[in-house]
Parts: sequence; C-alpha cells; structure tokens
Amino acid sequence: MELPQLVRSICEAVAKAGGQAWLVGGVVRDHMMGIVSKDFDIEVHRLEAEDLAKVLRRIGSVNEIGRSFGVFKLVEDGVECDISIPRHDSQHGQAHNDIVVVGNPYMGIESAARRRDLTINAIALDPLTGKIEDPFDGARDIERGRLAAVDPKTFSEDPLRALRVVQFAARFGFSVHPDLAVLCREARLLSLPPERVWGELEKLLLRAPAPSMGWMLLHDLRIASKVLPDVADIPPEQVAAALDRAAERRCSVDGKGRKIILMLSVMLHNATPQQVEATLDHLSVFRLYGVPVRKRVLELTARWQRLTSPVDDSEIRRLADETEVLMLAEVAAAVSGGPGPLVNLDRAAHLGIATEPLPVLLKGRDLNALNVQPGPHMGEALRDVREAQISGDISDKAGAIIWLKDHLK
Repeated sequence: MELPQLVRSICEAVAKAGGQAWLVGGVVRDHMMGIVSKDFDIEVHRLEAEDLAKVLRRIGSVNEIGRSFGVFKLVEDGVECDISIPRHDSQHGQAHNDIVVVGNPYMGIESAARRRDLTINAIALDPLTGKIEDPFDGARDIERGRLAAVDPKTFSEDPLRALRVVQFAARFGFSVHPDLAVLCREARLLSLPPERVWGELEKLLLRAPAPSMGWMLLHDLRIASKVLPDVADIPPEQVAAALDRAAERRCSVDGKGRKIILMLSVMLHNATPQQVEATLDHLSVFRLYGVPVRKRVLELTARWQRLTSPVDDSEIRRLADETEVLMLAEVAAAVSGGPGPLVNLDRAAHLGIATEPLPVLLKGRDLNALNVQPGPHMGEALRDVREAQISGDISDKAGAIIWLKDHLK
C-alpha cells in the first residue's frame, strides 16, 4: 500500500516507542478491493493511551477526541488519521449510547478484531512490513463478495450495524450471509437517534452505484418499517429503478447537498406531501452542507410530474418561481426514465432560469413613484406585474413600468 507521509511517520514513531501500529477497518478492506482511501484507522498495540498521546504530540497537533480510552486524530494535507488503542465496547442498557468503553492495548489482534461488525472490516495490515492478520477470514469473504458478521453477540450490541450492512451491500454489490440477515431483522433500530440513521442512509444514497440494492434490502430485512415508517408501505419496486437512474445522474449535480436533494426527492417521489414531510422529520433532515435540503425536497416531490411532458415557456418561468428548474428536470428524468425533461431543461437554460427565478423587475419604491401607496393595492399590483413577466408580456424594468401604468388606468 502506498502510504501518506503522515501515516508512515505515526507507524514508525509507534514502533520506536515499543508499540506496534496496524492499519485496520475500511482502509484495509478498500485496499484489498482496489479502492483508494484517504481516511486511515490506525490501531496501536502494546502502548498505553498516555504513552501513545506523547508519541503523537511529537508528530503534529493532536485532537484527543477520546483520550480516556485512547482515541486520537491527526490531520495533515487532507489525510485524516484516527489512532486508537484496542478497546472493548459493551452495551449496558437499551439506549444506543448505553455503552461502556474500556481500552486495553494488550488484548491481541484477534480479540481486538472481534469487536468489529463484519469480517471484511476485521482485517489488520502492518504497513511497515506488509504483514496481514485476518482471524475471521475477511479476505475470503471479499473474494466471495459476501457480508458476514464477525461475532453474533458483538454485532447485535450496536443496532446501527444493520443499516451499515445495507449500505455496504449496495456500495460493493455484496450478498448478505443468511445468519447475518437474521441478526439485521432482529436489530433494535427504533432506539437509534435520527442523525445516526441518516448517516448510513446518506452513504447509501451518495456512494452506492446501484442504491436499489440497498433499498430492496431495507425492506427485505424489515428495516424500512423501523427507520422510514411513513413510506415503508410503498412497494419498494416503485422506487428502486428510479433510484438507480438518479445515481447515474449524481455526477452531473454540483455539491454534496444538491446530490442529497436529488436522491432524496427521487426516493420520496411517489409519497404524499404529508409522508415526505414526516419522513424528513423522522430523519431530522433540514439544512445540510449549506443547502436547504428539506425545503427543496418538499418542492420537488410536489412538482416533478409537471416536467414529465413538454411545457411552454410561461410554465417553465412559473416553475422557476416555485423551485429550481434544473433540479426539477433531473428528478423528473430519473423518475420517468425518459429524455423528455432534458428538452425543458435546455429551454430553461436558454431563458436564464435553470437555477434561479426571473429577476424582480419592480419593487415597492418603484410603485411609490407611480403614486401607488403601500398596502393591499400595492401587493396586488406587484403580483400582476410578476404574472405579466411570467406570461412573457414584459421582460425589463422599462417595459414593466409602461405596462403597469397602462394596467393601473
């Protein structure tokens, strides 16, 4: 594996201090699958947490996110390293955060790997020697394209792992071992907070080449009724193909927040406005990555059908006043599966309203100059001007003033 300098420096410093650093988790799995990763999980054995902290401080600025049980973070040149000593996580209650964490740098590779969720995530790699430790045959499951639990007891301690199975299966195209499927169906997902549920659904929607696989699994594993209760009864096959078409269009949409808007709108395209709102509430989705996700999804799910057949310029201008036409066209194209909406999108771009509404031509101060006093009459006049602009009767401020003078007579 080609290592960033930060990773190599950490591993060499740990070895010099008498410990051993292993790359673990997703970075090893991705490496074995030919996927490049920028996030590195380093598990340090044979060094106490305090000694590890001293080693890391000599390398760079350390974020001691879990110092009491030996969890630290270093970031340099876009490379993130999460460094920790092995630990036991034990569930001691019904709530998702009723967990007792105990660090133990002498527990050994197999015991440390046993706390992980899936065999493909339980492989350790010594980056200095290339040695691999794979006590649960994770490499073999990667070759098989199969997801299997490391240990049924530890897997069930965190119900979120059932959702991780769904998004991993969709991202990698892996099958789910029957025993693992049973564990997922039994997971107590109702106790999870919305942000943790959304975190896994976001990965499914943004990172899976074919999200339909995860969408169908959500229903097959009886997870949908627990995390998406308001839309769980909608037949999943009505959504699956549209999600895959939306995934093909993700790369053409700028920004993570806007990609989420596209995928969520397609996911909820055949839900009622009440179901859409309830689902967004349930997931606690509001503004993400600087974008009003909730507002846009509510707009798009209520209007996408208006772009599934050709519309005239005035209708496109009207839609631009109500939502973003470009995104509406993307949603309509993904849901309908036809190229028709793209014609409307080209026309919207030509009219200059693909991503924003028509500019406002007149404001209250302009009407004051025409002796229109503030109040209901002014509001009505402004609405009439806007309607004339949408209809194509006026296109600039001078024309709007002439039109309004005539209108007021």
